[in-house]
Amino acid sequence: MPKDLEDQLKEVVMLPGVSGYEDEVRNYIRKYLGKPLREDAMGNLIFDMGSGKGPSIAIVAHMDEVGLVISNILDDGNIKFKVLGGIYDQMLAARSVEIYTAKGVVRGAIGYNAPHLSVGRDAKDVITWDKLVIDIGTRSRKETEALGVKFLDPVILKKDFFKVNKDMVCSRALDNRVGVTALLKVFENLKSMKFKGRVSLIWTVQEEIGLRGANVIANTMNFDYVIALDTYSTTDCPGLEKFYQPVFLGKGPVLRMVDVRMIASPKFRAKIESLAKKEKIPVQFGVTGGSTDGAIIQTSGAITMPIGIPMRYTHSATEIVHLGDLANLIKLLTATVKEIQK
Repeated sequence: MPKDLEDQLKEVVMLPGVSGYEDEVRNYIRKYLGKPLREDAMGNLIFDMGSGKGPSIAIVAHMDEVGLVISNILDDGNIKFKVLGGIYDQMLAARSVEIYTAKGVVRGAIGYNAPHLSVGRDAKDVITWDKLVIDIGTRSRKETEALGVKFLDPVILKKDFFKVNKDMVCSRALDNRVGVTALLKVFENLKSMKFKGRVSLIWTVQEEIGLRGANVIANTMNFDYVIALDTYSTTDCPGLEKFYQPVFLGKGPVLRMVDVRMIASPKFRAKIESLAKKEKIPVQFGVTGGSTDGAIIQTSGAITMPIGIPMRYTHSATEIVHLGDLANLIKLLTATVKEIQK
């Protein structure tokens, strides 16, 4: 397994893992840890360290990405699909896709008729997902099925992972493979430690369609502290009203204090903020929309803090994060666990 942070992030990002179809991400985590992990009925992966009577803490990151699932194969060979998770219609048309079948990957394109043939269509019109089809170059349902494509196969928007400037990377599915990668690195930092209490590293499923994996965790496990890892939509990109306090790439992980489904623990904020200052780790604070796994696990009674990596263009094909923020997140998580376990 690669040790370089950028290389490992790329490996994890390029794995397919649409909500409900996280198998390849799960397999990667199992192989990386090289230790027995517990998988619950929902598909969440759980790795426990320590079993004493001290405080218990969980760090949670969701494995899934927004994507598509095949909903029908038409007589002409074209493929209909349903969106899984928060994808805007305007980012679907004219996209390359990959269908993950039992026979392997089948590549195709979401068609978009040429302007030369679009009489009466306004250039500003947005074609909704239900009017679009995936074209894989076939001319009949039989020909499409012969390639291995079936009803319910998952589909991802094709990924292109590349460097932006010196310290940023751009790709589809950085949400939330940055969290998955951070949790793998935290495991490396903590695996040889002895704990007074319990430390649980948890990779959840189906976050993008309603925090469903985290709901199972909230109903089956109990913790004193929970940190939910995710991305945080920045305000340092063009065209945004500044009604949220600015958050910037490269200025540290974000303590997500308020979103649409939760208010984070002020006491936990004070603890992490003090620790970050002591360890000279930059942090930011945020109020935003959306939500995280932390919102549902908080209802189990845990002291909860969602921490995000600043990211531009969330849920698009060109999400951007700063590698320095990921490195600082790993440092902050490691220091927080050690502090709580003292």
